[in-house]
Amino acid sequence: MKYYVGIDFGGTGIKVGIIDEDGKIIIKDSFVTDPSKSGDEIVKHIAECTQKVMDDSKLPQEDIMGIGVGCPGLLNPETGQLKIVVNIPNLNEVYIAKGLTDILGKPAFLDNDVNTMSLGEFYYGAGKGLKHVIALTLGTGVGGGIILNGELYRGASFTAGELGHISISRDGKSCPCGNNGCLERYVGRDGIIERFMVSKNKGVETSIDKYLEDGEITPKSIAMAAGDGDALSLRVLEETGKILGSVLATLVNALNPEAIIVGGGVSNAGELILGPARIEMMKLAYSIPANVVRLVKAELGNDAGLVGSASLVVANLK
Repeated sequence: MKYYVGIDFGGTGIKVGIIDEDGKIIIKDSFVTDPSKSGDEIVKHIAECTQKVMDDSKLPQEDIMGIGVGCPGLLNPETGQLKIVVNIPNLNEVYIAKGLTDILGKPAFLDNDVNTMSLGEFYYGAGKGLKHVIALTLGTGVGGGIILNGELYRGASFTAGELGHISISRDGKSCPCGNNGCLERYVGRDGIIERFMVSKNKGVETSIDKYLEDGEITPKSIAMAAGDGDALSLRVLEETGKILGSVLATLVNALNPEAIIVGGGVSNAGELILGPARIEMMKLAYSIPANVVRLVKAELGNDAGLVGSASLVVANLK
């Protein structure tokens, strides 16, 4: 049996886990990183955490094939260099893959966290057994990964999959990227809440107060209210789905995928968003590619980062 290590970067720390050939997590652990340390010190600490997990697993070291690192931000997967890591700026410009290989003696690979999530779903989740898959995450932002002919497509500058910055309206909402009308301004967390609040502040009746999280309106509380029949919540999620579906139709026409897999926190609304999205996608897409594509929810859940990062090793060593 072969095993693969995954390292998933979070806001202030990392998760390290090991999966087997079936994508089953054998062991996992979480560690805090100190962003004030130098880049080399942080890499050394990550290596020590990884070695601890490998030791704790009691697996033969020779059966552990390599290490995959999934990280948000700008990076170069070919060189294994982190370019910009917002939460840990001292890792900017650091060759983390080489650093881990030098310390641990295992091949190490680096990629964007959405790409690794896509690989995880492709190998072990909702895309298992397929060849052409688009995966996207709906959260604070919207990201995507594209797998064509069984290979992750990164693009000329490694930025393929920036689906959240597809503009759906030239005169739409401004986005921090400098553009107007970006998809994530409408179907990301803040866009959903903003649309809900506009109607609520106009006096539209809603039962949302029963579902608030620490007094805060979130996509989760909107989904809970919608599940209980709240008309405003249902309408907002339906609008979200329709907007998403219109963009997915373009992707279906352009890339002809077998499946579009949706993950991330907002996707927990499930069919309340995916149902309207599917209808809109099928209505607007060209019939031939539309007839072969499935729009489905991601399957790996909270373990998507770990399994996806480990899947990076599978993809590189196959």
